[in-house]
Amino acid sequence: MSFAEIKERVAALNAEERLELAALIEHLSHTDDLEYQAELDRRLAAMDAGKKHTLAEMTSLHKELAAKGR
Repeated sequence: MSFAEIKERVAALNAEERLELAALIEHLSHTDDLEYQAELDRRLAAMDAGKKHTLAEMTSLHKELAAKGR
C-alpha cells in the first residue's frame, strides 16, 4: 500500500477513529525513545508506590487547564 493510499484511507476515517490513530502514531513515535521510556517507568513506579490522583483531583485539574486554554 502506498503512502497516498494510506492518506486516502485515513481521510475516510471518522473523528473517533482518527483520534485513535493519532494516539497510536504518538505511541509508536516513542517506542525507541529511551528517555521517554525511562520517564514512563518513573511515573509507573510512583503510581505503584501509591502516588496517584483521585478522579475529583483530575477533574479539577482538567477544568483549570481548560480555563487557561491548555
